[in-house]
Amino acid sequence: MGAKKSLNPIGFLGLPVTIITSAVYIALAVALLYTHHVVPSPSSNAPVKGVNISEAWHDLQVISEGFHPYNTKKNDVVRNWLLQRIDQILVANKAEYSVQGAKNAAFLGASVATTSNGSSASPVIVFNDLNSNGTWSAAGSNTSVYFEGNNIMVYIRGTRDGSTNWWMHSGDDEEEESAAPPSHGVLVNAHYDSVSTGFGATDDGVGVISVLQLIKYHTTPGNQPKRGLVALLNNGEEDFLNGAKAFMRHPISRFPDTFLNLEGAGAGGRAVLFRSSDAEVTNAYTKSPYPFGSILSADLFKRRVIGSQTDYVVFEGELGIRGLDVAFFEPRSKYHTDNDAARFTSKDSIWHMLSAAVATTRDLTADTTTDFSRGQGHDGVWFDLLGRIFGLTQLHVMFALSVTLLVVAPIIMLAMMFILIKTDKYYLFARKGKSDPLDPNSPDDEVIVSFNGWRGLFRYPVAFCLATAAVVGLAYLMTKINPYIVYSSQYSVFR
Repeated sequence: MGAKKSLNPIGFLGLPVTIITSAVYIALAVALLYTHHVVPSPSSNAPVKGVNISEAWHDLQVISEGFHPYNTKKNDVVRNWLLQRIDQILVANKAEYSVQGAKNAAFLGASVATTSNGSSASPVIVFNDLNSNGTWSAAGSNTSVYFEGNNIMVYIRGTRDGSTNWWMHSGDDEEEESAAPPSHGVLVNAHYDSVSTGFGATDDGVGVISVLQLIKYHTTPGNQPKRGLVALLNNGEEDFLNGAKAFMRHPISRFPDTFLNLEGAGAGGRAVLFRSSDAEVTNAYTKSPYPFGSILSADLFKRRVIGSQTDYVVFEGELGIRGLDVAFFEPRSKYHTDNDAARFTSKDSIWHMLSAAVATTRDLTADTTTDFSRGQGHDGVWFDLLGRIFGLTQLHVMFALSVTLLVVAPIIMLAMMFILIKTDKYYLFARKGKSDPLDPNSPDDEVIVSFNGWRGLFRYPVAFCLATAAVVGLAYLMTKINPYIVYSSQYSVFR
């Protein structure tokens, strides 16, 4: 009497296992591809008070109208327009403000705006900075730079900041101590210059208009932050990060102890959390409705696999501020080219960066503790789950969990092996065995069943080595035949 074949569709047999495994991998691949290439729409969320996506989209067209590298006439046009937009935003929100620095015809809100040297303690102060300058050279470099900055800073006074213009004071040590920043503030930064070969729509136009919308949001009645916010629009990032270094020379740079840097290293898509200084400050980003990123990108920066840098290294490395680096990263083929234009991005991409920026700055400015005083936080590990859930833990917690699993897993496996041996069902290295007479599907007569245990033992490492060799070989051929093809499409290896 022959053995009956099982009709169980989910039985541990070759065909069902293959089908189920393939379905799981395909579903995961589709979900990940969808997350990476489909950007959430602003219509998927209720309107945010103080944020206008259509207005931001219009502003992006103006900023990215032409190439505007630092120290060009077109860049001066962009800068003057930014001053006008800041004035329009503050006037529309009926936010009283004063101007420090060079007078400029862009400030037209006569009914609510005053141009002064800082004698009035206005709720909002616009710094039209044409004075900050400095000389520096990179470590290990033969190049030295003298730079005269022309940054724009907007300080939105927090409810806990008091009414003094502390940055105006100078003199003896006692006066300096009494003029210390009243509370720990938050910095949000984007650069408005472009490279000489690109329109700068996402590098860094979307970042700039996001900063403008953050000014609009935090000056809207009912949205005033508890901790003050400094919105920095810096000029000269593309050449040695000069704009951020000029900011270091301004007294307002003493105020923030956390920051959010908005950048672009692609041309659209989702804005990814590139890196973060620590787990505590990363927690603010978890409030984003569509978080996106993993610790892998930060590790690539640390190991210099990614050679380019952003203003993050100035704020975190030289100013000692703890913060986040959020940027667009694909498609890389359009980065620093004339394809970095508004036509290759979308309102959805603007909303993805802006929604994260609003959530992050809202959380950081609402924190009234001293946890973010300039110092060292805990290293963090983070990752998103399909762009909707954000996992975050401290590195030492992840390390403890990993060690626990490394210890517990072998113990569980040994226990299972012991049980299988006791029940005479341990077939890992067995070549053959006898049929179970208690099994209703077994034949009447006892027969010898072949398990091919040794073949199964060697099948996985052989398949793994062959698959790895194939991938490495294709990658090697691709670098020899066309090393730049990966920039046109990350899936070119499948073609």
